[in-house]
Amino acid sequence: MNTRSGLTLLGRSRLRQAAILASAPALALTGVALSSAPAANAASCPSFHVCTWQNSNYSGTQWNYGGTSGQPRGYWWFVGNAANDQISSIWVNLTANRAWFDGYCPAASDEETWMPAGSKAPNLANNNWLGSVGRNDMNDSITSWAITSPSSAPARGSAPNGGC
Repeated sequence: MNTRSGLTLLGRSRLRQAAILASAPALALTGVALSSAPAANAASCPSFHVCTWQNSNYSGTQWNYGGTSGQPRGYWWFVGNAANDQISSIWVNLTANRAWFDGYCPAASDEETWMPAGSKAPNLANNNWLGSVGRNDMNDSITSWAITSPSSAPARGSAPNGGC
């Protein structure tokens, strides 16, 4: 028995396992492990936008996608030639909506994932696609994005004029 904690090693292991299992549903819902410590560069993300950066920790070239202007919600949009397969960090600077990401355009399989409003992912190399995108980590593999209300999802393969 470990006399400092009063728990056997087996007991400690069970406590760790319980903590991991308790957090698993939250991670599965978002599909992205989020950081609680935003980098200073993330401050350049305007309100009501989904902001992405070429490098981890919100550095390098920044690409912003309007969460409320121009594109109708619920459709998949191409990230653009410059950002395609280049995104390494994300900040969803929205107040209520979800931001969706996919490795293909149009999204047609189960590899898409979403992030809730206000969430940040400073290093996508730490995050994996949930489905069968053919690549494990999300780093440098995002091709399309979408915005939806908190309770809906974009239709797979949906593309208005100018979309995917």
